[in-house]
Amino acid sequence: MKEEILELFRLASKYFFKKYKETGGSQSQLAEEFGVTQSYLSSVMNGSRSASFELYNRISERLYGPLDKFISAGRRIQDGLDPITEDSSEGEDSVEKLIAQLTYYVMDYKRLQKELSKQKLFYETIIENLQSGVLVTDKNNKIVFVNRYMEKLAGLKSNRIVGTSPFSNPELTPDLEMNFLNKEYQKALNRLTPVYYERVPIKTPSGQVFFNSGWIIPLMKDNKFDGMVCTLRDSTMTQNLSDLLRQSLDQYEDGTLIMQQDAFEDVPKAYFANDSFYSIFDISDVSPRSEVVPLPELVEILKKKMKNVSDWEKLESEAYNKMQDEIQCPIQLNSGEKYIWQSKPLLNDLKQPIGRFISVKKQNPKKKTTTIRKNK
Repeated sequence: MKEEILELFRLASKYFFKKYKETGGSQSQLAEEFGVTQSYLSSVMNGSRSASFELYNRISERLYGPLDKFISAGRRIQDGLDPITEDSSEGEDSVEKLIAQLTYYVMDYKRLQKELSKQKLFYETIIENLQSGVLVTDKNNKIVFVNRYMEKLAGLKSNRIVGTSPFSNPELTPDLEMNFLNKEYQKALNRLTPVYYERVPIKTPSGQVFFNSGWIIPLMKDNKFDGMVCTLRDSTMTQNLSDLLRQSLDQYEDGTLIMQQDAFEDVPKAYFANDSFYSIFDISDVSPRSEVVPLPELVEILKKKMKNVSDWEKLESEAYNKMQDEIQCPIQLNSGEKYIWQSKPLLNDLKQPIGRFISVKKQNPKKKTTTIRKNK
């Protein structure tokens, strides 16, 4: 059937292209219009090469009319009839129309299959070479794909992981412990919205514990859950450095608070406070250690602990607005104890604000304390 259609298309192309040339047209013009080379267009029109269904349509429409009528004209040429005089029996549901459509869809299938295969290989290559683990589940929460980096993180080959579920891994337990990740997965499943997680530990069969961060993204089909894409990025080094920072600052006698600010216009957040800071302000109802706390929430707690709130709030507010100011402010707590609140800006290599470093020192009663402001 394919060869027959190609032959009918060739006969119609030859006939109608001759008429197109008589009006001053050329094959090179057609090729430029269709976005293909002249040699390729020539081989398609003479039947030596097959093309996409779209290109056949464009050629027929440009030279004569709809593809089914183009093919019908080719058949009339083959039968020795006038190609333009249509048979009255040919209608909207003519055999020629159905043959033209079905045949070229079939002809186009192999080309599309080849292109999809190339695209699949292209994206698989990208995913396999990501420096992040990728895990995909189906609508039954069974793991159907893991990339090479995921194998490295888990310490297991894909055939040990594929086919199991994030919720229960009877074949892996106790080799691979993913209980904390399972909770994040369940959260995304309940909400059916993407969930970002940080510092989630996974214990590998070798006994190593890796801390990971990434996304768990539900896949939807016809408004129904159809699986999940989970990414895992090894953040163990970041976690270890964070732990070292926390432990080091806990050795300080002075109270220490680190504020994080992603951008100048963003509201800062309390990222970390050491034991001395907790002790000085007698804080028990907030924990910047376990999660980032919005600054307004922490400020309200601190204000309840101080007597000279207005002076402290004014200076610190000015420091945040200017970001370049280092300030020192005497504060007196409700307990009567006096301290020096020192606040310095934290800047990245581009001199952009990323937060503030705050220390709270016991005030020396023998020295007179003044407010100091330095511009850098």
